[in-house]
Amino acid sequence: MLVCIKNLRLSAILGVYDEERHAEREIIVNVRVEYDPAAAIRTDALEDALDYKQIRNRIAGVVSGTRFRLIETLANGIVEELVKDPRILKLRLEVDKPKALRLAESVSVIVRWKRTTTPEERTQKHC
Repeated sequence: MLVCIKNLRLSAILGVYDEERHAEREIIVNVRVEYDPAAAIRTDALEDALDYKQIRNRIAGVVSGTRFRLIETLANGIVEELVKDPRILKLRLEVDKPKALRLAESVSVIVRWKRTTTPEERTQKHC
């Protein structure tokens, strides 16, 4: 199952040029997070689901605390924060920097991430 957050509008200092380093600018984040909802469906309990409010707060925490120069670095920081949750199997993240380029609405980067092992496989010992 996918949990999607669309057009999350945040602000941060982001950019390499001097004029970008003095004032916050709008950053737009879109994320699709895939997880196994079996426990949540069975129990109908929020603690067994991916809480999209927590996902939003974790993204906002990374963005609001940033002073990165590159949009790629910001996107990577968001991914690193989100995948701390072992229930996340895959994600697709897009970070937009509106009005970053003359004649274009925005510039964005897209990150696709996939967990290569399950939590159970990571705890198993192999000879």
